[in-house]
Parts: sequence; C-alpha cells; structure tokens
Amino acid sequence: MKNMTISAVAAKALPALSGASVTFNPEKNVYLTLGYTSNAGNTYFKAVRFSDRLAVHYDIGQGYCHTFLNGITLFAWDGQKAVIIGKRTWGGYNWCCFSEHFAKNQTILMLKDYLNGQVKALGQYVDEQQLLSFSRQMVEDVHNYQRRIA
Repeated sequence: MKNMTISAVAAKALPALSGASVTFNPEKNVYLTLGYTSNAGNTYFKAVRFSDRLAVHYDIGQGYCHTFLNGITLFAWDGQKAVIIGKRTWGGYNWCCFSEHFAKNQTILMLKDYLNGQVKALGQYVDEQQLLSFSRQMVEDVHNYQRRIA
C-alpha cells in the first residue's frame, strides 16, 4: 500500500479542492487553497477542515477592512467520496464578517438539521438537545482532527 501525505488525501478526497494547490496552516488548523484576487481587490480562497466522518468547506474572502464568509458546505463520507449534507451561503446584501465562532455554530446547526432529518426519515425521535450536543461534539472533532494527525 502506497503511503500518502494527508495533504494529498485531502486534495483527492474533497471535490471542492480538485485541481487546487492545498497547504496546511497550523496556526489556524485548516487547509487552504491558493486565493485569487478580484478586480475590486478582494482575495477569495477556500479553507477546509475534516475528520474521519465530516469535512467542512469554507468560502472566504479577504477585503480591504475585513475577512468575510461567503459560504459553508458540510460534507459526510459515504465510504468512497464526500457527499454534501448541508450548505449555507452569504453574500451580496446579507454578507457577514468571518469569525471562527460564527462559522463553527453554523456548521453545528447544519449538522443538527441533517441528523434531525435522518432521525425523522427513520420514523424515530431524538431529543433536540441530544442532537445539538452530538452535533457540537462531531464539529469539535473536525476542528481537532488535524492536531491529532499532525
């Protein structure tokens, strides 16, 4: 079996990164793609965190005065590839400044909503607080995963 670097695995396993150069930023604990700069002077890039169960893909822009969040896509592994299980976008009139806290909370809510849908599809019931707590732990695992494998 051929030994691959985690960066190579991330580049192959996450569809949003195909064809992009990926680097790991240990200070932010995130994989980053190369950015491109628009005519307006804003630089746009993608940031990715993942665990053995989930991947979180952030669309981020760096403007003159602030960093902003354009979107979050939440992926789950289906055994062979990443499948989108949640997506939120901002921009235009409803743009928002990027903050780790906001991005993490939005990811937790997306995962909770997805899991709640799966529970309902199975004809079952799980307490809202249990769903929220479980989702929070899974997202924390995503944020801590690179530290465990680095």
